[in-house]
Parts: sequence; structure tokens; C-alpha cells
Amino acid sequence: MRPLMVLCCTLALLLLFEVSTEAGGVIYNFKRYTYKKKQHDKKYRNAKTVCEVKSECLRQHGVEQTACVRQCISKFCYSELYGHDALEEGEIDVRLNSFKGCLAQEKRSSIYDESVNHQPL
Repeated sequence: MRPLMVLCCTLALLLLFEVSTEAGGVIYNFKRYTYKKKQHDKKYRNAKTVCEVKSECLRQHGVEQTACVRQCISKFCYSELYGHDALEEGEIDVRLNSFKGCLAQEKRSSIYDESVNHQPL
């Protein structure tokens, strides 16, 4: 009888913990894109460097600068992932890898493609 009581108490505690974490935690849904770091990181870093020195992004600070740089790299991917819910100051950006994955799939981003070849914009 005692092992059954322990099992029931354990299950009750686990259920209680599950309910409390769902109530306290925030489930954040956004479109996810696969990102393979080794294959695409150089392209992303180069495109980011190109966009960071553009005058319109140099005038920005904090999350506004981050938004400017990402829009410069890809308006489509930015709007796909951040358009409905912009990044906020202090927020941990859980969408960055999806943004990079979107870039890898997107064929319309000339800055992203040209930055690897170091071609002028």
C-alpha cells in the first residue's frame, strides 16, 4: 500500500508542477526556419557588417538599430518574424536563428548574397 501512496503523491506533485509552469510560463509562437550555422554564418555576419555601417542604421541605438540592420539584410524575413511583434529592449531574441534560417532560404536578399562575394552594394 505504501508504494502506491508514494506513486500517487509523486504523480499529483508532477501534475501540480506542470499546471503551475503552464500558467506562469509564456508560450511564444513564431514561424521557425532551420538554420545550419556552419553553412550560413559567414554570409549572415558579412551582411550584418555591411548593414551596420549604413547611415540609417548608424543613427539608431539598441533594439532600433538591431531592427534596422535586420530589415536592411532582409525586409521579408524581418517582417515574417518580427513584423507582428517587434523585439523589445532587454528581450532575449529567440527568433534570431529562425531569422538566419529564413535568410538561408530567401533568394531575394541581395545584401545577404553579395556580402559573401564582397561586391559593392
